[in-house]
Amino acid sequence: MRIGKRVLKRESLEHRLSGISRAVDYAKSHIANAGVEIEEKEDSEGHTVAFCVDWRRAQHPKAAKQEAEHVAAYCRGLRLKLIEYETQPFYDVCPVAPDKGWALQEMANELGVKSGVMYLGDSETDNSAFKASSVGIGVIHDETPLQDLNCDYFVRFDDAPDFMNALLANDFMFDSHFPMISVNPHGMRRY
Repeated sequence: MRIGKRVLKRESLEHRLSGISRAVDYAKSHIANAGVEIEEKEDSEGHTVAFCVDWRRAQHPKAAKQEAEHVAAYCRGLRLKLIEYETQPFYDVCPVAPDKGWALQEMANELGVKSGVMYLGDSETDNSAFKASSVGIGVIHDETPLQDLNCDYFVRFDDAPDFMNALLANDFMFDSHFPMISVNPHGMRRY
């Protein structure tokens, strides 16, 4: 996490990055199926810290899934954290389990922000940040399993630009009555 010029990293991250490097090399050398993408995720210094195996565009989805499962098994053997999305043809590989709530709280503490934090996210990996925020907004796609997002409100992905413009026009004050906002039908996530 970068705040201004300061970079904050979780303590357990550094010693796990060699496993990510080995796993990326393994994935690149063992995925032969056309259309399978290995997307490396870099930190602000250009170091690969995680990656995604994505077979949505694979020419042969069943074969691609098998190759992806072999890579996943290799990653588990390295004790890396896999984030799998139940019905999606992709997964993320991280050195440690991501905790976006911790990151959001650390950022708020660093900046001296006590309240009024809005967080937007689009997957269940954002749930801890939804909980740590004042207002949690799930950005949903057609395939988003709504029951998995513990946010307060939803905005459709296609409506996100209009939502941002509404925030700007309203001096960044959230209003649950914005026309593109809907209440999470699964209830508020604060307890």
